[in-house]
Amino acid sequence: MYSRWTFALSLLAAVAAPADAFVSPKSTPLSAPTTQSTALYMGPPIDPNAPITEKVGEGSRKYRRTVFTHDDWVQFRSSDRFAKNLKTLFNSGIYRSVAKEITATVTVATVVCLWNAIAGGYQGIGGEMHDPVIPGLMKIGLPMNTFTILNSSLGLLLVFRTNKSYGRWDEARKFWGLNINHTRDLCRMGT
Repeated sequence: MYSRWTFALSLLAAVAAPADAFVSPKSTPLSAPTTQSTALYMGPPIDPNAPITEKVGEGSRKYRRTVFTHDDWVQFRSSDRFAKNLKTLFNSGIYRSVAKEITATVTVATVVCLWNAIAGGYQGIGGEMHDPVIPGLMKIGLPMNTFTILNSSLGLLLVFRTNKSYGRWDEARKFWGLNINHTRDLCRMGT
């Protein structure tokens, strides 16, 4: 009895609603065809007054694209991607989020290198040794024993982090496969 009433009400709603499915679209010959883009803008905010945390770093995560299409894959695998990556290196979000640290490190390394060349001399490209520009200054340096001792612990730290990240990736892959299998099971049960 319930299914008969449901069928009757749905049939009545279908008949009462206007059906434009088989009507040809109205077009005026003088108007230019309009194109509509169905793509959503998923990039960082275009507003120049937006805070920097919304443009780079963790704040921009919500604006990132979540679907990697075939066209994106073709563009990613193109043979000129290396030149494109070099041209856009300073515009990347990763670089912009660590630009201060990179600038500080490069500045300190350049100052130490120039100081040691001025104070202790330097070796030219041809292999000839040049005298110090200002003799009597002390060279800047760190003892190598510290780095030699810390190399093994740094190596173990990197290995453990790599293994842990691979473990997380593998667990996510297993859960994704389980999710797909459960979805297929639900589809089979629904048909």
